[in-house]
Amino acid sequence: MSEELTIADIDWERVNLRFTVTLPGEAAEAFYLTSNARPGENLLPIAFEQVGDGRYVLTINVTQFNRRAQVPNGTYYLVALRRGHLFPGNFPLDRIAELEDCSRAFVYNKNRSAYTVTFGVSDDEGAPYFLMRTYSFGRSAGKPSSRIKRIKSKARGKWTKAKRKALRAVFAAGAKRRPVDGSNILFASEARPNMQGNLKAVHDRMLERGLDSQFNFGYSFRTGRTSSRQNALNLAWQMGKANTILIDDYFAVLKDLGDRNQQKIVQLWHAGSGFKSVGYSRFGQYGSPNLRNAHRLYSYAICGSQHLRDVYSEAFGIERESVLATGLPRIDGFLREGRAEEVASEFERDFPAAAGKRKILWAPTFRGRGSGDAHYDYDILDFQALYDACGEDTVVMFRQHHFIPDPVPIPDELTDRLIDVASCPDTNDLLLISDVLITDYSSVIYEYSLLERPMIFFAYDLETYSATRGMHRDYEETAPGPIATSFDELIALIREPALSVEKTNEFVRENFDYVDTNNSDRVIDMLVLSTPTTESGPEAPISFEDLANRDRDEIAASDQYEEEAANSTDGEPAADGSEDENEENEENEWQTSQ
Repeated sequence: MSEELTIADIDWERVNLRFTVTLPGEAAEAFYLTSNARPGENLLPIAFEQVGDGRYVLTINVTQFNRRAQVPNGTYYLVALRRGHLFPGNFPLDRIAELEDCSRAFVYNKNRSAYTVTFGVSDDEGAPYFLMRTYSFGRSAGKPSSRIKRIKSKARGKWTKAKRKALRAVFAAGAKRRPVDGSNILFASEARPNMQGNLKAVHDRMLERGLDSQFNFGYSFRTGRTSSRQNALNLAWQMGKANTILIDDYFAVLKDLGDRNQQKIVQLWHAGSGFKSVGYSRFGQYGSPNLRNAHRLYSYAICGSQHLRDVYSEAFGIERESVLATGLPRIDGFLREGRAEEVASEFERDFPAAAGKRKILWAPTFRGRGSGDAHYDYDILDFQALYDACGEDTVVMFRQHHFIPDPVPIPDELTDRLIDVASCPDTNDLLLISDVLITDYSSVIYEYSLLERPMIFFAYDLETYSATRGMHRDYEETAPGPIATSFDELIALIREPALSVEKTNEFVRENFDYVDTNNSDRVIDMLVLSTPTTESGPEAPISFEDLANRDRDEIAASDQYEEEAANSTDGEPAADGSEDENEENEENEWQTSQ
């Protein structure tokens, strides 16, 4: 029997590259990529699973293969290790034409940068081994069209660099005041004007436990509308002083401030598990992050279950070992005994038309690129038909995404059954009093599933949304409730006397390791009061300490590359004058919308 390593199949799932390979005989000990220039000298380990006698599945996440970076530029053999010998991979020569279709180009940075993964075979006629080639490159943005525009563009570029330099200087000054006992904690968000959600739950629980006597709390809450030069400098100062930084959303400033080597940066991501692809799960698609991104700089992130650790690891571009299944802290208040009754009493006092009636909450996500152009297509709705479907015993409560400031255009004569509840401060409170939820692609289903009540998914634009925004999971298979793709189908579902919750129960089992009110305590005990003990990652024999102590010079070098790719060839700022600031703002809108 020939002991050859053969690549039988190549397929992709988002940024995850999978090889199905065969190697007859004894089991392989490991699989690697190794440079074709010096084969065997430097071996880059590949995660693998044996799926049969002599058959293996190899998996490479191309965006985080090299610790928190992409597979490095180069040309590689794929090899197996057995009994101290390396077996180079072969691809069937009669199928060589298939390799072109397996190749991928991931375009990002406003189409000015790309990362490519291509396949072929070596030019050695005696041994045409399989090759994998990876390459990152960028192009010029072009010069501004006039001398005046060039001057303005250069001035904007210099101003941006001056601001960054000033913020870094303030951060460095704050770092000198950082206590050695680890007692400074910063609660911060660049997407919310005040403390909410997971941050508030952890903060309030720390107060209940008297931990404010042990720690010094700092705060910074800004949005694009409330940011200013003064609060930016304050943020830099607070970040410099902090031993632990707790955030709950995309935090673009981490690319300039924050030091994962010396600080503990914890992402308490605001959303539960939904359908939309975010972060590096979208790499190469519209709104894609750069290869270097603020998500990469977290010390730890949290999620709701062991199953979701891989999802968040992929999205944030960090190791699975850095994602901890603590549960989401905001669930504590949501499940607190007696909370539903308190909310119901307050709500029916404020909205007497809903008192004693079946309540349907309409809570979709927005359409558009971000907060600047967020909208919802009300033309798809027939308010009169919806009113008639409610009957005397039902009201529909409209709760739009916070990116959409305009009220729902409900005709005045229909407001006794169709109610705009945008004035309610907390969406979770509305979930507690709702009998049915109508949504689409929103992560609001995460909390609502715990109530074991029916959900209806009104996905009138499913094909368009899936194509433009991307889905992390198959929508039809995983939506925990019936799907309506037309308004008539939606009306029919609303009129059904009983809707199944069977898929809801399956969703809960998959997404929640804990259905209790101790999530905040787990975050505090595991991530604030101590440093987690993490298992070794599956991709390489690299310790977590190696990852945590990685030199920031690599990040700075990569940032410089991407900045230069965005600039013209002679060092002029980009033609639109945006450089990285507008790029970050645009990316931030995509990230915070999830």
